[in-house]
Parts: sequence; C-alpha cells; structure tokens
Amino acid sequence: MSTLYRGSVKDLQGPVMSPSAQGLVEAVSFEYTDAFSVFDWGRMPDPLPKKGEALAVLAAAIFERLEKPETWVQFSRTPEALGLRKGNRFGSAFNEVGEELQAHGLRTHYLGLLAAPLTEVSAGVYAEARPLRTDEMERAGRSMLVRRVSVVKPTFTPVLGRSLPDYFPTNRSEPPRLVPLEVVFRFGLPEGSSLEERASRDPSYLAQLGFPEAKVEPGVTWEFPVLELFTKLESTDRPVPLTEALPMSGLSATALQRLLFKTAWVAGALRWFCSSAGLVLGDGKLEWGVDAAGETFLVDAIGPDELRISKNGTQFSKELLRRHYRNTPWYAEVQAAKARAQGNGAADWKRGVSAPPRLPNETIALASQVYLSLANALSGRKWFKEAWNVEQVAQLLRNFEGSHGEGSKGA
Repeated sequence: MSTLYRGSVKDLQGPVMSPSAQGLVEAVSFEYTDAFSVFDWGRMPDPLPKKGEALAVLAAAIFERLEKPETWVQFSRTPEALGLRKGNRFGSAFNEVGEELQAHGLRTHYLGLLAAPLTEVSAGVYAEARPLRTDEMERAGRSMLVRRVSVVKPTFTPVLGRSLPDYFPTNRSEPPRLVPLEVVFRFGLPEGSSLEERASRDPSYLAQLGFPEAKVEPGVTWEFPVLELFTKLESTDRPVPLTEALPMSGLSATALQRLLFKTAWVAGALRWFCSSAGLVLGDGKLEWGVDAAGETFLVDAIGPDELRISKNGTQFSKELLRRHYRNTPWYAEVQAAKARAQGNGAADWKRGVSAPPRLPNETIALASQVYLSLANALSGRKWFKEAWNVEQVAQLLRNFEGSHGEGSKGA
C-alpha cells in the first residue's frame, strides 16, 4: 500500500480509480488512526482506542446527510435555518445558495466507506474496492474513500531577509485542488476565546472579515456565524483577512464569497444535527476543494476534532487533552517556541522542544469515550455497543474539569 501522506490523525493511501455517479474518478483512502494532535504539534504519543473507527463512520454519516437535497429541505424549516435567514446581512446572494442546496444538495469529496483497507496487489495496482454507504456497512471501519484533490504546499522564499510563503505553485496545481484555507465558523464567544484576543489587538479585525457589527464579549452568541479564515498549509495556522485570503485562495471573488456562504449554511445544518441529538454546536472549521470550473466542494473530515460540541456547557472534544497538557512544562516550551518563530519568521518552531509527556490511562479512556459516544449520537446508529451515552460522558468530563482546574481556553 502506498501512503501518499501521513497526517496528524489520518493517513492518505492510494491512488485508486473508483466508480462514482460521474463515472470513474481518481480516489484516495482516508485511513483514520487512533492518534490525536494538539497545539499544532502533530501526532502525540498515546493512541485513543477506536477513535479511528468513530471518526470514519461519523464523517461518512454527516457527508451523506449533507449531500441529500431532502436534508436541506428539512433543514429549511428548522429554528436553526430561521436564525441564519434572520441574521443574514448579505442579501439575496446568501439565500440563493441555500435554495441551490435544497435543489441539489451539497457537493463533497465523499465516495463511501470501505469494508477493509485498500490492498496493493502489485506495484501501483490495487484490488478493486467498492465504496459502501453507511447503511451497507455491518460494522464500523476506519477507511473512507474520497475524491483525490491535489495539495501543493507554498514554498518559503526569502524576501528582504524574511521567509515568506509563496502560494504561486499552490494555486497552479492540477484541479481539483485544495483551497489552502481553513474556514472557521463561530456561533458564540466562549470565555478566553482566541477571537477575543485578536479583536482586542486589532479593533478592525472583524470588519476586515466582513462582520463589522459583531460584538466581541465573553458569552455573546450569534444566529449567523462569524467566519474567520486561517492558513491551512503552513506550519502554524495564522489568521488572514479577506484581502489576503482572496489571492491566497486562487479563487475569483465570487467563488470565495460562495464558499463562505456555503460554510455558513453547512454550519447551520451541523448545528441542527447537534441540537437534534441533545448537543450544542459552538464553532467549527471546514475545508474546501475547487474543480476546473471554479466550483467549490466540501473536503477533509467533519467530527469532534473539527467541531466544538458541548452538552450543558461541557465540551465533547479534545479540550480535555489540551487541558491536561496546559498543566505541563511541555506546554510552556511549545508556547515559547511559537513566540520565537513568530518573531523571526522561522517555519520549524518545534526544533529544540522536548517530547510530549504520556497521558494517564484514565484520561485516555475518557477521551476515547468522547469519540465513541458522539459517533453513536450524531449518526443515529449504535456503532459502538461499549460506548457510554452522552449524558454519562458529560458528567465524567465535568468531574475531569473539576480535578484539573480552569486551565482551558476557547479556540
């Protein structure tokens, strides 16, 4: 098996040709692992049992719902959709995108799940693999087949003594390609949010993103999500204003606006999915691809690593892992290294930072249950019989928070 890319939480394997509604397409397999990442470090030393299977089946279930026009028709009648329309200050162009979703569904890169990982029968030749929908899967697997998109990282080139990212090769890679931005949506501002810090440093920050009237104060909520843009292919995610995001994306201005409008609609639908399961969605991040015609489509993954989900104020995410590490000397090393890198433009900020410490067994077990319980609750199927229900997990997370102090920060 050829591993095209080894990521923080999943590997990409292939490529392989796969049948789709449009005929054969070049595909890759997302092989979800039990690994996790925090603070831009990459893979941490401890696996979380069955996290890979939970992420795969949850992402598949969400993609399948978002692709169906009937999902968007149902969503259009919900309080979450009404909130989007009431908060819309961008006129008919935003509503037209919602009507398109009701008519055609959302385009994504998702092709289906695999009952077993891809196998290479000879050099560059793969055994036939038929992607399955979730209702065809007898049990959870960790392999998801998706359309392949090209990913070319920016080259770091010295300009007047400073190393700067050059996106010229990124945006001229063969389509379909990855749009090199993470789009973060926020329905509220939790205590200690990094958005509050950015807005405090630069009072014009939200205006530069198209949200000049958004109030920035702890506890505020928005029916229409505030959208932020961050780099995707640099060593550290950094916020970018619209004026930088447009040339960085390689999209036309119209295509970038449609991408942002689709992000808001998807955010609203995900909020509805969560509320239907007794959960609250606070914020999240999405990634997009673009085809040769300039049309964007949803890519990457959707799950608790990309979404801030909570129940009764308790987060269902890897925040418990961040909380644990913030109380270690290793975290202080990471923060100091990032600060030095920001000052001198160095891309390799990890050099000289010690290895992360190992997690206690009870923390590993609780983190695993976060993923398993969410997969069951949000997919509407009991994939994992050993998973606790979300009420039990929420109570144990509250106990964990009480024993680890108030060391958390909002994203």
